[in-house]
Amino acid sequence: MSMMDTFKNIVKDTMYTSKDTTNSKLFKTIINQVIKSYGSVLAFKIDSKDRSFLIELMLKGEILPIRIEISKYEFIQHDDSTSVIIYSLKANREWMQTVLDLFILNKEFELPKKFNTPIQTFM
Repeated sequence: MSMMDTFKNIVKDTMYTSKDTTNSKLFKTIINQVIKSYGSVLAFKIDSKDRSFLIELMLKGEILPIRIEISKYEFIQHDDSTSVIIYSLKANREWMQTVLDLFILNKEFELPKKFNTPIQTFM
């Protein structure tokens, strides 16, 4: 690999990291608004290079945070909305894994309109 290729890769990785950090903060804020009656998002990390998400939640009544890793997903653009299907995820709590497997995995969900602009960066 040439010096120029190395430089291009460093710049590209820096751009991914910067974009991911900004989008992670935005999504954390939006999701906190959506789930505020259930708990809060402690961490939300996007890795657009690996196409994965990491979410840490502190749900009301729980003593320790719940960690959810989403490793395979698809955003679907419709005429006036965007949906997501999650194909692979892992939770650090057995009960949460069961709930996610039953109600989230492989199902299409329309996202709130406020997600449309940030989602465009992943499509």
